[in-house]
Amino acid sequence: MTEKALEIVKINDPSLYGLESDILAVGDALLEVSGRPAHDQLDYHYYTSRDQVVRLKVHRKNGSVRDIQIDADLLQKLDIAFSPMDFRRCRCKCPFCFVDQMPKGMRRSLYFKDEDTRLSFLYGNFTTMNDITETEVDKIIEQQLSPQYVSVHAVDRGLREWVFGRPMKRDILATLRKLAESGITLHTQVVLCPGKNDAAHLDETIRALEALDSNVGSLAVVPVGLTRHREGLHDIEPYDKRGMETVIDQVEAYQERFLQGERKSRFVFLSDEWYIESGRRLPEYSTYEELPQLDNGVGMTRHFLNEIKEDIEDVGVPERLDECQIVTGTLGSVVFRSYILPLLAERSDGLPHIVAVTNRFFGETVTVSGLLTLGDIREALLQVDSERKRIFLPPNMLNYEGKFLDGPTLEDLKRETSLRFIVPEGSIVHAFHDSIAREG
Repeated sequence: MTEKALEIVKINDPSLYGLESDILAVGDALLEVSGRPAHDQLDYHYYTSRDQVVRLKVHRKNGSVRDIQIDADLLQKLDIAFSPMDFRRCRCKCPFCFVDQMPKGMRRSLYFKDEDTRLSFLYGNFTTMNDITETEVDKIIEQQLSPQYVSVHAVDRGLREWVFGRPMKRDILATLRKLAESGITLHTQVVLCPGKNDAAHLDETIRALEALDSNVGSLAVVPVGLTRHREGLHDIEPYDKRGMETVIDQVEAYQERFLQGERKSRFVFLSDEWYIESGRRLPEYSTYEELPQLDNGVGMTRHFLNEIKEDIEDVGVPERLDECQIVTGTLGSVVFRSYILPLLAERSDGLPHIVAVTNRFFGETVTVSGLLTLGDIREALLQVDSERKRIFLPPNMLNYEGKFLDGPTLEDLKRETSLRFIVPEGSIVHAFHDSIAREG
């Protein structure tokens, strides 16, 4: 029930702060905060921050409803925790949705397709805004839930219906314009499919989004990601080298145009895969400006390289790196061999060995390390040099529980072999130093 959305699950003892001991209790639910409906934690924090004395309408766990007033500072000291928010699921049927390209039997959380602007604000998740209501738009504006991250993919209405696999209820440009003109920063993306929403359609999308408002801060162009588990989905081919080069040239022309224009920003950015997989040299670090879509893989490699350069200048490169091995995806192996090993070679005679893991679980077109399963990693480890016992694994191979995509944990892997696995918590250069220092 909606009125139970803000059910209290944890609260400090009110009597510790001079309040009635039962003024609020676990099991109570907040119906209104300062006269406004309280649907979620964002409502609670927003409305309780506006007044010195906060009015609450409380649905008590005994069934009664009570109005109370409480000093905002005391309310904060109660450190109330509420039941988890319910999040909207995506109803789109995009032919490239990674969730729909997942095989059965993976972790349950991997099958949740979220479509919630609150997650976009809190964590940078992309939404389509296809199902957003005017009430939700108004809430974003009132509470300034900014920035928002939006998957646009195309602006042509007919093409959008193909991309999203459903009729379009909302004029996306009108929605974005309203938000942007109300002070909401928007970062957008296009997942590009060969022969579908690229070429002239990409021109149209870039121009339309750039012209909306200066608060539409960036557009990321990302190549379609395809697994081998595509039963029942539209046929889509991945980009080949020539196709990638064509997209790079197209987008870089817009970057130069927008940089010289009123915006004074490149606005549209290519994710790193375009350059790495086509063999083009990555743009310089400054090209990515303020890194508005770093978590979307835009400028992530240059950012990583910049950190490595700074760490090398700070602490140097240790000797005996030839005793180390770095496990990574095929995309990462290109980065290490083309960019990182040359940096290390300037300061060290011995270099780490790169173990490139081919993704057989999802398919060889999936090249990033964060989508590797332990099954594929195990197969690659059969080929490693057993004398190089220090094995470095990228942190994105594991979730917050220390689990690989297919379920086993890092501890499971450690029990299988005498190799020593290291997952750097920060800088890989510092991790090199630490591992060698520990072993003498």
